Amino acid sequence: MQFWEQTPENIWQGRDDSAESPSAKRIFQTVQQASVFAPEKYPNHIALMGFMCDKGVELNKGRVGAATAPNIIRQGMANFADHEATKPLVDLGNVIFQGDSLPAVQAAFAEHITACHQNGLPTLVFGGGHETAYAHAKGLYDAYPDARIGIINFDAHLDVRKANTASSGTPFKQLAEECQNSNRPFNYLCVGVSRASNTKALLDTANELNVKIIWDTECTEGNIANLNNQVNAFLADLDVVYLTIDLDALPFAEMFAVSAPSTLGVRTQIYLILAETIISSNKLKAVDLVEYNPSLDRDMLCAKTAARIAWHIYNSWANN
Repeated sequence: MQFWEQTPENIWQGRDDSAESPSAKRIFQTVQQASVFAPEKYPNHIALMGFMCDKGVELNKGRVGAATAPNIIRQGMANFADHEATKPLVDLGNVIFQGDSLPAVQAAFAEHITACHQNGLPTLVFGGGHETAYAHAKGLYDAYPDARIGIINFDAHLDVRKANTASSGTPFKQLAEECQNSNRPFNYLCVGVSRASNTKALLDTANELNVKIIWDTECTEGNIANLNNQVNAFLADLDVVYLTIDLDALPFAEMFAVSAPSTLGVRTQIYLILAETIISSNKLKAVDLVEYNPSLDRDMLCAKTAARIAWHIYNSWANN
């Protein structure tokens, strides 16, 4: 089954200010759009890919709609300024859910991610539900079999649910099992966890898996130094870092178009400060943004927020 598709050419559009100056460029004018999946043709780039799937959200009894998010976030990012990043962006298209098997499309996506990293391309991914994380991380584990890999999740939810069927609520439990089966450590830090949104069973599972937790109530401007210290302590013994951002971690006022809006949340600015700390470690190899649901948005407000986060991280990462 063919899961990969080229990003539609009309997605990348924006305002043309080239008459003002040769440097008055925007992302839509500088992103390279691949017509075939060929990461080997783009050395020293950052690969942008979409995972157009929210089957995991459906299976987790959430509000579906995130499958259409990748191209909408691209549109939100298209008109932002390009600052001539050292590592330019190449759009390597979307992996799209087809048929009825979530594991099949996750396996296909993981293979695409592995191919990117084997060719030296870090990956920036727009999901999709948080089932994106299992596929993205699996691709990393396969690409770096001997590396000490760490996962940092900006999220109100731990997503370590024990279940017979994989979903958007199970990715990190699945990854813990993958690590156990391959005799490698499972390193997982979740930042912004809500006690109100995680049952005792989930907290017990997290404890069993030695998950590191930073609570949402800790994520305040006055506590930034302590937060950075905790993140740096987690980073210290790692070779490769994967940052996954569940947009429902943000306050409802900043991100309402998600399957499960936050009742408290952590401000975008605080997460961006922590993202800078992660980037400065020089260990970041993969980032994704998940759970944005265009069907719940208004005037692309949340799409623009997601795109602004992606733009900020890309620019810092690409020039680090």
